Amino acid sequence: MNRAVLFGFILVAGPALADEKKPAAEAALRGKWEVTSARFNGSELTGLKGRVLDFGDAEFTTYDGEAKGRTLSFALNPKADPKQIDLDRGGDDGKALGIYTVGKDELKLCYAEPGADRPARFESAAGGRSFLLVLKRVKD
Repeated sequence: MNRAVLFGFILVAGPALADEKKPAAEAALRGKWEVTSARFNGSELTGLKGRVLDFGDAEFTTYDGEAKGRTLSFALNPKADPKQIDLDRGGDDGKALGIYTVGKDELKLCYAEPGADRPARFESAAGGRSFLLVLKRVKD
C-alpha cells in the first residue's frame, strides 16, 4: 500500500496527454480543482484534502498550497461510458487507468494503481487498488 499511497500523493501533489480532437464539452475539465475528499482501498486519505489540480488540455499540475508538485499527462476518452482517463506520470510506473465525470463545479476521478484494472464505478473499495477523488472547482 505504501507504493499506492505514494502514487496518490505524487498525483495530487503533481499532467498528461489529451485527445487532440477533444470535444468542446471537455473544456469543462480545464481549470483549477480542489480536492474535497480522497480515498484509497476504502480508506480516507485526509492528507490530500485541500490540494489543487490545475488542468490544461493535455496535462495537469498539482499544488499543495503555494508549493508546486508534479505535472502529469493524461488522455481522455469522453465517448466511453463512464468517461475514461489514462494518467501518465512518465518513468517506469506505467499508466493509471481511470474514469471521470465532470460538472460545472464538481469533478470525480476514480483511477487504479498502475497495473490494476480500470475501475468500472466511482468507488474505492477495500482491496480494490483504486483512488477516488472528489474535487470542487476553484473560483478565481
